[in-house]
Amino acid sequence: MGKKKIKIIAYVILIFLFVLLSLDFYLSKDYYVPSSDIFLADPLKYAGKETELTGPVLDVMADSFYLDVNQRPLKIYYPNFEKPVLGQAYVRAKLNSDGTATGLEVHNLSYNYIKYAISFLAFILFLFIFFKEWKFRKWRLVENA
Repeated sequence: MGKKKIKIIAYVILIFLFVLLSLDFYLSKDYYVPSSDIFLADPLKYAGKETELTGPVLDVMADSFYLDVNQRPLKIYYPNFEKPVLGQAYVRAKLNSDGTATGLEVHNLSYNYIKYAISFLAFILFLFIFFKEWKFRKWRLVENA
């Protein structure tokens, strides 16, 4: 067998795998956890399902709090919640038919924003050190000697 026939067979197998994966996705779509936008568009349809949400906390009350999910506030019932410091909250929740959720498990991701800022500064420092030792010459990296 020639190389051309092997390539054609490989492409056919690859396309078949993509079609099979796409078919699996579309057939099992009803079993996936709904996103917040899909849930807020039709809360009655997804009532009772569990989902996971992450976002900044907008406001905290005694028995609930508002989580900013996709630029939309979502009321989550969870008593004695403490607002995270410079960060977000991760919530595993059960969806209610009135467009709210009941928190089953809540984790504060405090100081996440500071971690992002430190990572950005470390990346800038890395680039500075890297380009102090290396430079581009004719689309190639060469030692800066």
